[in-house]
Amino acid sequence: MFTELHSRPELVDEITSYTHRLSGSVEQYKAVARLADGSNLHINEVWVDGELRKYAYYQVTPTGDVVQGWDNAPHHQGISTYPHHRHGASEVEASSVRSLTDVLEILTAQLR
Repeated sequence: MFTELHSRPELVDEITSYTHRLSGSVEQYKAVARLADGSNLHINEVWVDGELRKYAYYQVTPTGDVVQGWDNAPHHQGISTYPHHRHGASEVEASSVRSLTDVLEILTAQLR
């Protein structure tokens, strides 16, 4: 995670928080990164036996309002990419995002 975030200095200004938990074969990573536009990217990943099983990546304003987010929580069964989806300002839509790298690529393009 650190390597991915640090590889985007044009996007990521600072990692403001980071936690890592390990319980047997389950690892959870959480981080908040301040982006170049002043927004924050909240990152939550759960890995089991080295495989990413759950993720949530949310871009939020400095006041905490969601700009957009991607996750694979199984609560939007009507989405064609279920369980993977994107939350916009007021809609939920299909998403090809599967990793932090995907999100960083999208955000880099959006913030150019």
